[in-house]
Amino acid sequence: MKRKSSIMVLLLMVLTVAVLSACGNNSDKTNGGNAQANTAADGKPYAGVVLRTISNPSNQEYFTKVNQEFQEKTGIEVQVDTVGNADVTPKLMNSFMSGGSTYDIFVMDVIDLPRFVASGWVEPVDPWLTDDMKNEMLPFAKQALQYQGKYYGLPYASEYKSFVYNKTMVEKAGFTGPPKTWDDFIKYSQALQEKGIVKYGSAWAWSQAEGLVCDFVAIASSMGGKLFDENGNPVFNSPENEAALQLMVDMIYKYKIVDPASIQYNETNVLDAMSAGDIAFELNWGLPLTPLNDSSKSKIVNQADVAPLPFTVSSATIAGPMSYAISAGSKNKEAAWEYINFLNDVEGSKRQAIEIGMFPGWKSVYEDPEVQAGVPGLDKILEQAEVAVNRPQIPWYNEWSSKFQVELQNALTQKKSPAQALSDALTETQKIQESNK
Repeated sequence: MKRKSSIMVLLLMVLTVAVLSACGNNSDKTNGGNAQANTAADGKPYAGVVLRTISNPSNQEYFTKVNQEFQEKTGIEVQVDTVGNADVTPKLMNSFMSGGSTYDIFVMDVIDLPRFVASGWVEPVDPWLTDDMKNEMLPFAKQALQYQGKYYGLPYASEYKSFVYNKTMVEKAGFTGPPKTWDDFIKYSQALQEKGIVKYGSAWAWSQAEGLVCDFVAIASSMGGKLFDENGNPVFNSPENEAALQLMVDMIYKYKIVDPASIQYNETNVLDAMSAGDIAFELNWGLPLTPLNDSSKSKIVNQADVAPLPFTVSSATIAGPMSYAISAGSKNKEAAWEYINFLNDVEGSKRQAIEIGMFPGWKSVYEDPEVQAGVPGLDKILEQAEVAVNRPQIPWYNEWSSKFQVELQNALTQKKSPAQALSDALTETQKIQESNK
């Protein structure tokens, strides 16, 4: 799976604006339950309430500071159980299995939402969430909070992949802009290689891991494909999905424009290849222009730019949003809402972006002049956010993904044809689906 423990804190390196003095939102537009929040600020009706959450050590200094400000404003103390990254999930699961009262608040990955809801572990936030807040969220970030007609939490790290091209190399190859379609992508890559500008046009994170599923979802979506229908049934063996997987295979073996090492690469390997000038195109998480413009890490400073992912039907990319959610077993749900709203409303998200580089789920944060001033290519990055898609919302996602990765790799290593691999993936998925009824 992608690097969730470091959600592209690189934003901090380029945001040279002043840190906001407070992260509470005074606007009716985004302050869910604003009357209650104002009362809490003035009269501290929650004095003495203690909330508990769990986290790895990332950004510990930031949250210590924010939690102190929150306590001064509301009277609510937030205690953080700081553990190693590998221990977060086991301890959270133990809390859920024992009633869910150990931790009031937790960070939830988009792929965990259906399972957590189905298990009764997460509290809906519909009583506090306003229509204005819903309308302000980016589409993929909003979808990541929804399941079976209810909302669960607020956007926290609303990350997605951006398509990046080396504009200097592209111009040397005789082109005036980025490739717009997959046919363009093939043509550009071949020209770059024929002129000796790069050995391979691109590299991808196609090892047998979650990154492979992410990239397949992005490419399939760009070709009009989807993995499950409206009723949650798998539809892998559609012509669109087969064409997407065939394209991935052909780019390695037929057109020879993708580094064959991609079947062993993760996103870090891809970024390293792009930074070294070995490839001209990449699809990667976060703010990829930031490391590519860092002269201490990159040989292509000021050469790269962001563009929509090439497409056949419509541009798309893959998202991996996370949210702050409330445990269904919490004894202090209203206070827990005050906390996640304080952290993650528009003002709180802007502050997180500035101080620790967290991707906001609110469109207005991207449009904020202070933020725009410090981030190269932010308008184009936002354009990709608006077409980002999430992975399937199924309660048995992890079990399914591990099987799906195997079949995608079977196609990429030419053990099976794309059609056969997707057909076998369909069969395996139907078995998983039946066993989870």
